Amino acid sequence: MPAVFQLIRTKTPLIPAVTWGFLILYLTLRPKSAGDIVSLPSWLAGLPIDKVAHFVFWGIWYGLYGYFYLKRPQLSAADRSSNFEVVGSQNLARLNRKERLLGISVMIFFGALIEIAQHQLNWGREAEWADLAADAAGVLIAALFYKKS
Repeated sequence: MPAVFQLIRTKTPLIPAVTWGFLILYLTLRPKSAGDIVSLPSWLAGLPIDKVAHFVFWGIWYGLYGYFYLKRPQLSAADRSSNFEVVGSQNLARLNRKERLLGISVMIFFGALIEIAQHQLNWGREAEWADLAADAAGVLIAALFYKKS
């Protein structure tokens, strides 16, 4: 692992996920312009590219949260500690499960707030339940992949 990744995991493990969250916030709430229209090749013409983008962006967001925050060295060091036996390992697993669920909940809630804000701000962006479903699917699929790793 590159030294910079190790440093981020040790000192500021939430920074990558928070930064990505702000990028999502910017991209989904900025006023829509003509440059936002993406022309797809004919073989992708029927693909709902905005839903795919929601799915991918939210999946990456949970991936950053999992990679940097959930796998931070403080947890693995506590797990290897000699005075942190079976009871401690169970507590660590419970803490990790709570943090996974908290991350999932916060990200899906954030997606819902963005859809509400898009509706209220009326900046050319449309609030859609399908966007929120794509957000949730991206987070949940990424969480499943994280759990298996």
